[in-house]
Amino acid sequence: MGAAEWISGFYCPHSTVDNGLSLAVGRTSIASITTHDFTMKTILQPTLLILALAPLLHAAEHSIKPGDNPQSVMDRAAPGDKLVFLPGLHQHGLTKHRSILYVDKPIHIELSEGATLKLADDTTKLEAEPEITTDQDAGKKLDDLEMGGRFDLIKPCIFTIKIDSEGSEGGADTFAWGVFESADNPQGTAKLPPSSSKFAETPHQRVAITGDWQTLAHGVKVRFGSKTGHNKGSLWFSTYDGPVAYGIRVGHGRQPDTIENVRITGKGTIDMNATHNVQPGFLVKDINACVLIHGRVRGVLVEGITMMDTNRSVMCYGEHTGKFLPGGKTGPGESFDAEDITIQRTRTINPNGSGYLLGHPSFRGHLRNVKCNYNYMETGVTSIEPNFNLDGYEVIGNVINCGGLYGAIHCWRCSRNGFVMDNLRIDDINGREVVGIGAPRGWESPEPPLQRNNRNLLSDPAPVAAPHVTPFGRRLLVSDYGGNKVAIIAADGRVEWEHPAEKPQDVWMLANGNVLFSHLRGAREVTLDHKVVWSYRAPEKTEVHGCQPLPDGCVMVVECGTKRLIEVGRDGQIVREIPVPVKTKNTHDQMRGCRRTKDGRYLISAKGDRAILELSAEGKLLRSIQTPGDPHEVRELPKGHLLIACGEGEAMLEVDREGKTVWKLGTQEVPNNPLRLISGFQRLPDGHTLVINWLGHGYLATTAQFFELDEQKQIVRQFTDHTRFVSINKVQLLDVPGDPAKDEVWR
Repeated sequence: MGAAEWISGFYCPHSTVDNGLSLAVGRTSIASITTHDFTMKTILQPTLLILALAPLLHAAEHSIKPGDNPQSVMDRAAPGDKLVFLPGLHQHGLTKHRSILYVDKPIHIELSEGATLKLADDTTKLEAEPEITTDQDAGKKLDDLEMGGRFDLIKPCIFTIKIDSEGSEGGADTFAWGVFESADNPQGTAKLPPSSSKFAETPHQRVAITGDWQTLAHGVKVRFGSKTGHNKGSLWFSTYDGPVAYGIRVGHGRQPDTIENVRITGKGTIDMNATHNVQPGFLVKDINACVLIHGRVRGVLVEGITMMDTNRSVMCYGEHTGKFLPGGKTGPGESFDAEDITIQRTRTINPNGSGYLLGHPSFRGHLRNVKCNYNYMETGVTSIEPNFNLDGYEVIGNVINCGGLYGAIHCWRCSRNGFVMDNLRIDDINGREVVGIGAPRGWESPEPPLQRNNRNLLSDPAPVAAPHVTPFGRRLLVSDYGGNKVAIIAADGRVEWEHPAEKPQDVWMLANGNVLFSHLRGAREVTLDHKVVWSYRAPEKTEVHGCQPLPDGCVMVVECGTKRLIEVGRDGQIVREIPVPVKTKNTHDQMRGCRRTKDGRYLISAKGDRAILELSAEGKLLRSIQTPGDPHEVRELPKGHLLIACGEGEAMLEVDREGKTVWKLGTQEVPNNPLRLISGFQRLPDGHTLVINWLGHGYLATTAQFFELDEQKQIVRQFTDHTRFVSINKVQLLDVPGDPAKDEVWR
């Protein structure tokens, strides 16, 4: 028997190998290995393949009956094995890393229909030591609160402490406080026990800070390190609750090696039994979850299972060893990142808690490429939270029945590159939103995800077919500033591809097929399957309003606030900085589309200065050309002329080397299409000009969004689609050959 036949026989004993075979192992596919590949010339190849696949070739299935210890079975299992929970109640306490079942290897866990993995009654009890939550307010001058005394252990409590006045003339600062006699989220639908105050209510006001222990309630005392120096509004929560517990945990956060290829599937249930345990409060760092994916983990599938009676159903986040700084920043340290997580077709039945947490502000590693699609959930509060340091996510096709004040899906701190589409909020008579976007004070807000067709079933109108749009007739790449996306539009009008981008300006189709675009906070290059392959993130309090690919592989970025052009290498590091002598102080109005010429000069659209600046390759100002408007784009044409988009001014100009106008397009020269703000253009090889008519500033949906004009300024074709696009800013015709990095695309 040949090697190919032996491998084939192992997997498919009833098939034969003639022309080739296909092997599928987990997510890896080895296709079309022909008998020719197994000649003596390549005799070592099948041997190495067999050795590499050996653990999977001998994968075993382990049945776990009710009463068996699942952690013992897991510990004995080999990488690639399968654990099957048989029908019945599997009720257990906690084992490794505070979980019922801890996973540290490639494994397939199946919960059979009728199987329930449940936390035993009274496993977690009320504890006397509190946890102080301080990161709900990142604007503190002093963070010097201590909790003391002897908590009475009667019931879980959350204390709210807030600075309500700053001392003057040597007087002490004062604080307000209150106690909420529960640790459950007050926005939940469950009936909470009576409390002496509502959550976050502070009926005790203007208590002078003494610097010594001061009595609150339930035996609890508070002390501030300083009597003065606090800022009004500083906020702390102190929670007295139970310890954390997890159902199935993958990774403990700082495992040095990556845990890969874990599958948690089936039609069974994970029940964290919060009804008969004291779980952590909803504000603390560590909260219960049916499934936790933590730290250096890659390639996890959670599919089909039901999760219930818990703080959260699924949580995913990385870990970081650096010091946590205000607003989400992290000091030097090692990052333990999680990536490639799929949660699909699960059920969350959790009317007293929440659902899926994707990223965590208290665990500051990165989380990348998460899909949370086609799930059903009933939760007391927000069901899905794309949260801190999440980069690349899908939330698609979920059906959500939830309470709470915020969106059914709430995109939180620093999340980016998201797709939120086709989600349905049900059983909500109050007309609450499906998607919310925001961040607490002092935190970086999320980048807006690409949203489409998210509906509240009882309040939003039923979707209607989009109106017919006359196709432009040419394939296009566009940036939609108001729609927060970049997109490819087919010649027949179909949207072939789109990707989220916060207020994008420049967008380019590169020679390698990737898309490069600027967005408000930087620039990014993505593949057509939405993988980020290069990015630059600008400093705080700046705005990015343009970018250009360069021949050496670098990207020029137009950075406002710092008043500079920068050239950024493939490693994301700045290799060159060109200060730009713009006079405008307002960050937003300093610059728009700028270009580096073939010979290394820089052309600056100085928007607020109403001028085009030309700088030498060394950054020296060569000339300044005043414009009849606020320029948004400039480029040098092959004959040395400059083509200028004048924004809200006199439309477009072409000027020669002496600054003389040789071509002009006025605001009323396009029949039946007044030009509101010319934000960009593309001069075509046949002399035609693509003109982009940006329709912000009160002109949304009033006229065509861009046109192709011939040399006599007559419309050849125009594009109008106000249903799918808000305010298009830049366009590249994709049927015009040329490499933009080599200055072959004239825009």
